[in-house]
Amino acid sequence: MEKLSTHNRLWAIVAIAGLLGLSSCKNEPVMAPTTEKQVLQSKGTLSESGSIISQKHDWLSFKDIRAFESTVTTLESFKEPEELEQWLSQFKGFKTWKSGEPEEVGGNSDQEVRIDIPDALLTTLLSASGRIQIADTIYQLGHDHKAPLLFAVPQNKEADLLKGREPGFITGTIAHQIGLHLMPFFPKWEDNERVVTPYPVSEICNYPNQVLFPWWGQKGDYIYQDNNGNELTKDNGRNVRIDYHRWRVGFLFYSSAGVRVKIYKDTRLGGWMSTVKMNHVFLEACSKGIILVPGLIPVPYNAQISASSSNTNSLERTVKWVAAPLHVEVLPHHFNFNFTVNYKGQLISRFIRE
Repeated sequence: MEKLSTHNRLWAIVAIAGLLGLSSCKNEPVMAPTTEKQVLQSKGTLSESGSIISQKHDWLSFKDIRAFESTVTTLESFKEPEELEQWLSQFKGFKTWKSGEPEEVGGNSDQEVRIDIPDALLTTLLSASGRIQIADTIYQLGHDHKAPLLFAVPQNKEADLLKGREPGFITGTIAHQIGLHLMPFFPKWEDNERVVTPYPVSEICNYPNQVLFPWWGQKGDYIYQDNNGNELTKDNGRNVRIDYHRWRVGFLFYSSAGVRVKIYKDTRLGGWMSTVKMNHVFLEACSKGIILVPGLIPVPYNAQISASSSNTNSLERTVKWVAAPLHVEVLPHHFNFNFTVNYKGQLISRFIRE
């Protein structure tokens, strides 16, 4: 109920701002609150007013930002992988960005490095080509060789996009900086009390007194040893490591914060590849902060998640997300993260309070 009330409050603020003429994006339509009858059904494709999601070429097209928001809510409600598979089966031939995630990091490949988006909700709706359409705008994920970009391409320029023209050269296209950076080297916390191993007996929402300094991207560390200081057991003679991080990422219309734990092995010539599995992994996170839309009143949030999985190479969860027709940000003031991994009988755990 907390998530729904937060979304409703955000939409109410956006609507009021539109009436007062405070919106910084004059061309963005003001969205009226959705009635209960308009909310997505279990498959998330139809409403009383007609189709709200359609498939265009290789990407998904949403009627408006409310349709996108409702769809993310639907995906978040799925408890079993089969539910997601059934939902995706409606869109024949559609390939998600998530399905193309590389297992390799830091290898000696001549191929362009694929942009890492640590949010399974978004990467399920984003096409393998990095496209998604909301209302009359096609968003194309791209890169300027320095940082990821999100290109907003007018719908009437769709033909140029399909011809393979670079979005930055299409008339009317606007490029937006997005917060997706995987920091070159995961930063260490200067205060040793912020990261504890093995983690102490403490409630996950027991926050420290200081407020988190805002950052974009993915913040975490690499682990090569278990809690007893022993090297992680090699896999077929190759070194193994566990990557963990919290993320805060932002698109023009969507922002989220979440956590991920993933295991890799060093294949030397192939780089670090996620082709080894953890016996079991458990994680939990708690965060509170505000949702920001420039020029509008901040909306507070308080969110908590937990998850576990066995025989897997990765586990991630979105802790808080928000969608809006204006530039939107999830800004954590506190962000705690707890996890425990069992890898071939070795225990690896961390507790981050920040």
